[in-house]
Amino acid sequence: MRTTLIPIAFLAAVALPLGAQGIADGSIIAGPQFVNYKFGTGAGAKTVTELGVPFAVILPFGNKFAMDFSSSYANVQVKTEGSTATSSINGLTDTQVRGNLTLGDNVGVLTIGVNLPTGQYTVPGPQQDAAGQIGNDFLVYPVSSMGNGLSTTGGLGFAWAVGSWNLGVGGSFRHSSAFDAYQVASTVLRFQPGDEVRLRVGLDRPVGDGRISIGVTYSKFGNDAANDTTFGTGDRALGQASLYLPTGSGDFQISAWNLYRAQGQLNSGSKSPWENVSNVNVALGFNSGGLYIQPSLEGRFWQVDSYHAGTLANIGIRLRFNMGALSVNPSAGYALGKLYQSGTSVTTDITGFKGMLLIRLN
Repeated sequence: MRTTLIPIAFLAAVALPLGAQGIADGSIIAGPQFVNYKFGTGAGAKTVTELGVPFAVILPFGNKFAMDFSSSYANVQVKTEGSTATSSINGLTDTQVRGNLTLGDNVGVLTIGVNLPTGQYTVPGPQQDAAGQIGNDFLVYPVSSMGNGLSTTGGLGFAWAVGSWNLGVGGSFRHSSAFDAYQVASTVLRFQPGDEVRLRVGLDRPVGDGRISIGVTYSKFGNDAANDTTFGTGDRALGQASLYLPTGSGDFQISAWNLYRAQGQLNSGSKSPWENVSNVNVALGFNSGGLYIQPSLEGRFWQVDSYHAGTLANIGIRLRFNMGALSVNPSAGYALGKLYQSGTSVTTDITGFKGMLLIRLN
């Protein structure tokens, strides 16, 4: 049940001056998102929809310390054409509570965080398809897990100026408690997540009136345990890069990320294959009066072991405008792609739609 972790530890490796990262400004952020993917056509086609509503509250206490609280509501539905059976799960997810202490003259941040098990982390059989579909690194659903049990995380990060570059280095450690993860008939599966160590290095610098940013994150996982068996999820490495350049009437942005998951260990003793997901996004924004308009084009590629597992293209548009004290950012996109089955010529078409409304109150 391991999914991509939403980091509790605040890492300075984004390499920006720490005092400028919004820690000292109280705000409320909400970002309702709707995602719909359809796999295949005709009888047997599967549709997965998720309504996710992440929200966060950031509370400053002077210039050195701030706390934030975040959670999400999620509603997931899985339907198959030609079948009346539906798998669904909904409710609040876990709650993350985090405290950030700025060190010295904005040179570092110490973070302590707790993941509170307010979500649903015991999943009965009829809900397991819905809960399992959203933990997908290739499609990236807005909420990837309904609950992960109680865990604590400590993190430390520093940032320095190195010539014309800003350098950030951060690390964190997470320890999770065991919890009941699945229920099949009268049998409950007790799950003990392995500890995680995460390291991040980031660089950024001005480019004319714009900025370039580069970051690498490495996550090392201990073995998970389910009842009397143990298995490994595989370590992960995430590389990210972005370039922002202002134009006469707006801006140009290009960003890319690559997520590599190393081989894991199955409870049978065999190895699970490595995976790699690459993503490139190009966006051109312009201002029209008080409205910012940003169309974008995104390509995503998925490889599992030695074969090409999937391709996805996203065409999107994002708007931004102010309504009093509110910053409103609606966006929408259409997705088109394919999944490939290893060793065969069988393919599965993917079509999808996603919409998001990000609202921030300062």
